Amino acid sequence: MRIDQALPRLFERAYPAIDPVTPMISVLPLLRFHEIDALPLSFDSVKKQRGIFGYTSLARILSLGPKRFPAFLNQPCEDVSEPLARVRADQQLSDLLEEFHRTRFGFARVTEKKRVGGLVSLDDTLRLYENGILSCKLKAEEVSSKAFWLPPSSTVREVLEQMFARRIRRVFVGRGREFVWDRSIVEYLFSPAVLAKVAREPSEDILDVPVSDIEPTKAIQADPGETLKETAGRLTSERGQCLVFDGRVVTPWDIVMKPWETKKLKIR
Repeated sequence: MRIDQALPRLFERAYPAIDPVTPMISVLPLLRFHEIDALPLSFDSVKKQRGIFGYTSLARILSLGPKRFPAFLNQPCEDVSEPLARVRADQQLSDLLEEFHRTRFGFARVTEKKRVGGLVSLDDTLRLYENGILSCKLKAEEVSSKAFWLPPSSTVREVLEQMFARRIRRVFVGRGREFVWDRSIVEYLFSPAVLAKVAREPSEDILDVPVSDIEPTKAIQADPGETLKETAGRLTSERGQCLVFDGRVVTPWDIVMKPWETKKLKIR
């Protein structure tokens, strides 16, 4: 099935395309405002596709010392951007999933003839379980991953260090179902209060604060025996995009890409 057939409303959605010279202080709050994980940059050439990703931007911030963060805020976003996968609207849905697998990011720019189209995400593919375009016989427990916890006294820096060392997006705080993830950390770091604090005290380490300062998200309690169609249906409307049971988690990547990588995902 073609991408534009599987996702017919893809081009009806408007994502802001960012001028490459826009400073990061103006770009990352847009991720926070739109509650998305990536933004494309606007270029004259359709072939040149780059974007700003919340996850990789946090990796860059982690590598900075406190005194370099204000300079990062004023850096042109093109300098911080990453290659953005590109697919044509008339390509097969399997080609899109293969791009997600290749880049390890669930985002791609979709082009139609000579014009740049929309931004498609892994989240969009979750909805394809509902209408039967995607199907899989695996259960939630078979695609789940082990959850990772840190104590509430941990700093934001320690959370990010573990996040990137383990290549995960969610770190649970305490032993309950509450977690912080890359999106909530972006929201915190680029909130008006934190940015005002940086302006007043530019040398202060904004990552050296307890993670409890960040409002946590609560994962949904899941049934390990539920089908991936049922799990996908619950995650499409869940802001944290995370189900949990018995110390394990299920995320959109688990539901779509794990079956795809093991050749157990069927496309109609």
